[in-house]
Amino acid sequence: MVKGGLLKDDADWSTLGVKEGQKLMMMGTADEIVKAPEKGPVFMEDLPEEEQVVAVGHSAGLFNLGNTCYMNSTVQCLHSVPELKSALIKYPHSGRSNDLDQPSHMLTCATRDLFSELDKNVKPVAPMQFWMVCSLVSLFYS
Repeated sequence: MVKGGLLKDDADWSTLGVKEGQKLMMMGTADEIVKAPEKGPVFMEDLPEEEQVVAVGHSAGLFNLGNTCYMNSTVQCLHSVPELKSALIKYPHSGRSNDLDQPSHMLTCATRDLFSELDKNVKPVAPMQFWMVCSLVSLFYS
């Protein structure tokens, strides 16, 4: 048995105690030793909060504007439906046409714009425009 250790190119084999016919297990490489990376790995826990949110794939949340928690939770639930998001993206930006139901059009545009804001941001979004449109639309249907 030979004591393990670092075997350099200029080592004196007679001092190692190796016997004739003895098998040695050597680990390493004949090539140049690989250098450690200059920049170490970055772990999720080490990232700033904004970058963690992006890396995980979460979108921004919504500020509570005072008794808007149910509205916010409904919006966030709807925001997670990919079919709805793609339909809203395709919805026309202009639409002051007589054949459109104006309150529905306003609500659809406000929802589309809010979803767009949620997708662009990592920090919470204040749904002020959406809330105002919801308040206005509720007057049409009450």
